[in-house]
Amino acid sequence: YYNDAARILASMPGLKVIGVTGSYGKTTTKHYLYSILSEKYETLMTPGSYNTTLGVVRTIREQLKPYHEVFICEMGAKNVGDIKEICDLVHPEAGIVTAVGPQHLESFKTIENVQSTKFELVDSLPAGGIAVINNDFEKIADRPVDNTRCLRYAVKNTESADYIATDINYTPGGTHFTIVCMADGHRLPLFTHLVGECNISNILAAAAMARAFGVDDQHIAYAVERLEQVEHRLSVKRVPGSLTIIDDAFNSNPVGSAMALDVL
Repeated sequence: YYNDAARILASMPGLKVIGVTGSYGKTTTKHYLYSILSEKYETLMTPGSYNTTLGVVRTIREQLKPYHEVFICEMGAKNVGDIKEICDLVHPEAGIVTAVGPQHLESFKTIENVQSTKFELVDSLPAGGIAVINNDFEKIADRPVDNTRCLRYAVKNTESADYIATDINYTPGGTHFTIVCMADGHRLPLFTHLVGECNISNILAAAAMARAFGVDDQHIAYAVERLEQVEHRLSVKRVPGSLTIIDDAFNSNPVGSAMALDVL
């Protein structure tokens, strides 16, 4: 099955592969990037939480078609080398790292092992590729990248970031904010029905990558306004009796739990 997936990929030399990884936020960011890139490209993403080598193989064999132009590949890991294994199959030319945090420490043992594993994606990118990485995490901000073009994004640690989110205004109906490209001062005002700093950060990553892929502001804004909440990931539901339920039940970690409380 692995070899058959490799054969299919080899038959599509024009396919652009984008890897998405991180201790958390990768599935949501994948969905947001898919929505934005689909405004310009025939795009496929790995479904659900198909983020292991065999999950990626199954997606390629069952869903990748000759007309696809972009393949967004979520990459999960519980051990050092897991992400490199996926990269050796799909050969990404672009990658997003959403977070490096204390996830799966029972197998990784140290945060340094988490960092090195998530950066297996960045290290695999070609010189002409592009990495989009989240500088709000210390173990991303302190990691130099010199093998490929690198864009750093941030909501809080904006000092050395290339893309930042500013003018963030939360309302019951959603969030208004502005993405700023620090290199040229370009400003992109956006509105999303989503809430929470984590969602703004994930949209920021997706928009930065989409701009690198030539998607214009109008299409980014259109897609962002129509983003839907990923189930069980800070999804807000309103039910009879004037009750609002914030459902963040999929997974948890110290940073994500704090963000959920901020939303509350």
